[in-house]
Amino acid sequence: MPELYRRDLRSLLEGIADPSPAPGAGAVAGLVTAMAAGVIASAARRSPAWPEARGISAQAQALRSRVEKLAEANEQAYLEALRLLEVPPTGGSRDAAIGKALETAADLPLAIAEAAYDVALLGAEAAEHAVPGCAADGAAASLLAEAAARAAAGLVAANLVSSAGDERVTHAQRLAVAATDAARRAVAATAPA
Repeated sequence: MPELYRRDLRSLLEGIADPSPAPGAGAVAGLVTAMAAGVIASAARRSPAWPEARGISAQAQALRSRVEKLAEANEQAYLEALRLLEVPPTGGSRDAAIGKALETAADLPLAIAEAAYDVALLGAEAAEHAVPGCAADGAAASLLAEAAARAAAGLVAANLVSSAGDERVTHAQRLAVAATDAARRAVAATAPA
């Protein structure tokens, strides 16, 4: 089991709050996305009259599994990039290694943003079709996924700050906007009439 998931919840929360660099915002965005996917899977399972519930639950579970791995990989990539930045300059090989590490440190939050967008969409579906109490869970999960998509998009931009015009930044921003649209749809579906 990866290190990030070997901790109990209290220990994980304390680790996030302590002055160490990890787990950082990328891993947290991944964890929030995984939790939101779990809430959607549960809401779908508790809505047996919804014809698509089983499919939505399966998709949510698959996304949860995927993003759990991304969160762990993100934490490791972030720590590796920090380690490389602390190594005294010894030539071009260090610069190349740092460049590669920063590329990875951008690609992983981008993958988390993609997963968060997908989770936000599933949350909107749950908000629109699940039984009433579960629909509210779907809307809440969609909002959580939206926040994670926005956080991950910000990390992509931060990690590619020296790569002006990189398409990954634009793609991440589009995902965040689309996740916001899905979350708004989810909230509207559960608003009192």
